[in-house]
Formats: sequence, structure tokens, C-alpha cells
Amino acid sequence: MVKILEVCTASSPAYALVFKRAQILNERYPQQLKIDILCSAGKEVELMRQQGMKVVITDLHRSLKPWRLLQSLLNLKAVLAQTDYDVVHLHFGVPSLIGRCLAVFMRKPIWIYQSHGYSLSHNTSTLGKYTYLAIERLLKRTVHLALFQGHEDMQLARRYRLLDEAQMVYLGNGIDTDYFQAQPRLGSEHTTIFGMVARFEPIKNHQLLLDAVKHLRLLNPNFKVLLIGQGELQTELAAKIAAHQLQAWIEMRAYSTDMASFYQELDVGLLTSLGEGLPRALLEPMACAKPVICTDVKGSREAVKDQQTGFIVPLAAPQILAAKMQWLMEHPHERMQMGLAAREHVLANFTAQQVLERLANIYLACHAQRQGLATFETSWEISR
Repeated sequence: MVKILEVCTASSPAYALVFKRAQILNERYPQQLKIDILCSAGKEVELMRQQGMKVVITDLHRSLKPWRLLQSLLNLKAVLAQTDYDVVHLHFGVPSLIGRCLAVFMRKPIWIYQSHGYSLSHNTSTLGKYTYLAIERLLKRTVHLALFQGHEDMQLARRYRLLDEAQMVYLGNGIDTDYFQAQPRLGSEHTTIFGMVARFEPIKNHQLLLDAVKHLRLLNPNFKVLLIGQGELQTELAAKIAAHQLQAWIEMRAYSTDMASFYQELDVGLLTSLGEGLPRALLEPMACAKPVICTDVKGSREAVKDQQTGFIVPLAAPQILAAKMQWLMEHPHERMQMGLAAREHVLANFTAQQVLERLANIYLACHAQRQGLATFETSWEISR
């Protein structure tokens, strides 16, 4: 049996993005795979444990301050010293960084790094960009496999020689289309409901949406924007909404684990990010047959078919965003058709089952390698 540790920073993304697929694989391959989850303490930990998942709690701080990174590295090292895991699967920013640094000294586990999107966006400075790329190149040899959600990130890895071709595997991103179902919205006939699920952080670019709302309210005030998120800019964003007297059009909601119910309230999904991996914040409303509007950035444009499943708008163009929102408000029939096309697009390309099968093949290749049936490279080729 292969023992696998999936490493996340916080309990909320661990629950939302990792838990269900880990649970399914444990149940499907009880003699071959045993997957545990590592994350920080949070209310979702007990939810996962109640459903039979082993959850290891330790602090992996999101801060990039050197002493915080060192503390996180030592915390992860302590966990790995206590339990002999065969595979360590790293998720998100800090775990992927400190885990790959730790892999320099601990070569025994098979180290898998899942890229949720390279941290390069339109507002990344030249110095920041090349520093980031230098670090990625430095850590190139520390992982056996790098799993990618989007093809654009794979192209970046090739362009800047961040990884060898043999290390790169397309995993994709997938939605549970049984949970996120298409249902008509039972709302007001005259009020169009937009929604955006995004952390309250600079990269999510909420300011663009606020500027669009200020413009749109003068053209057609019969709309509402619902925001769900948490993060460092939450208080500042609430203050801006109040300062510009946008409370009638923008409502901030608390984070919820029942996102399907939230999306059923919407007519249109939004995402105004400066950069993404392959965002579930677009795939989930699309799976619920909602058209979406996103900015023209890496990751988002891979999820959306412009003018078919929604609209892709330029960055720093709030009037264009407002115009697309207005068009969807005033064309309900076309809006519904785009929503149905969005769900079909997800069903064809972005289902959880597709991702689960790819990940199962990767883990089973690790099992074959551990059993001495093949080298890792050979077993992975067979699974592919």
C-alpha cells in the first residue's frame, strides 16, 4: 500500500478541493492507496474527520516572511519524520515552496507538486517576475512530477525551462457536476443577480468590479452583486462599498461550504482576477448553467469560450465589464442559452471524474514503483 500525504495550507481549501477526491480514492483502492490530508486547524477539519479522513494538523503559514517560511518548513519536516509517507503531494503557494525546499534533503518520498497557477500576473513587476522564475528553476530538480491544472501554465514552464517535459503532467481541474447542477433561478423577474467568489486579496482585483458597478448603476440599476470571500482586504473593500454608496448593489456574504446553493441564486458569475490557475470560481457557476464574465488573463480564458459560455473582458476596462453585464441583464433568453452552453462545456472538459481518473493513474503508478513492478518513469508511462 502506498501512503500519500496531500499538503494544504488551510482547512477550507483542503475541504473544498482535496477532501472529496481523496475520500473516493481511499474507498476505491483500499489495498493500494491510503491518502491523508495535512492542513492548519479550522472548522472543516472536524467535518473531514467525521467522514473517516485522517487529517494531520500543523501550521503552514501563508506569509512569505523568511522566519515564517522556516517555521512552516520545520513543521512539515516534523510531520514527515513521525510518519513514513511514500508520496507527498504539495498544493498551493507556501506548501509547494517549503515542500520543494525540504525535498532537497529528503529524497525518499515521491514528491508531487500540483501547480494551481504560476504566480505571474499583469501587475507582477519585472524584478518580481524574474526572481520568481529563478526560484522555480532552482527548485526544478526537487520534484518527481508537477501536475498542471491549465495548459497555459505548461506552456510557461516550457518557455522559461522551469521543468523538463518528463516532469510535467496535465491534471486539469474538475467540478462535481452532480453537486453543481443546472436549476432555474426563482428570483425577481427584473433584478439580475451577479456573483463572485474570490479571496479578498489584491490579485482578485475587486476594484475593477467596484468601478464597473459605479458605471452600471447609472445605466440600468436593476441588478445586485453578491461577493463571497475572506482575506486581508475584506475590511477595506467594505469601506469602499460604503464610501461610494454601493450598498444597494453590492452585498458581501460570509464564506459557505454550500456553494451550490449560492450559485443557484445567481444569473451570472464573475471573476475579475489579475491572474488564475484554472479557477473553480468560473467552472462552478458554469456547471450550474450560469454564463460568466472574466478578465482576459491566464487560466480564466482557458475556462471560458468567449461569446459562447460568457464574455472575456480586458483588464483595467470597467466600462467594458459594465457593458457586458448590462447586455446579459437585457438579454435573458441569450443569457440562458449561454448558461446551458457553459454547463455542456464543463461536462465535456472539466468534470471531477476526469481529474479523479488521471490522479488515480498517477498514484497507482507510484504503487507500482513501490512494489518494484517498474521504475517510476516506466510505470507512469504505462498509467498514462
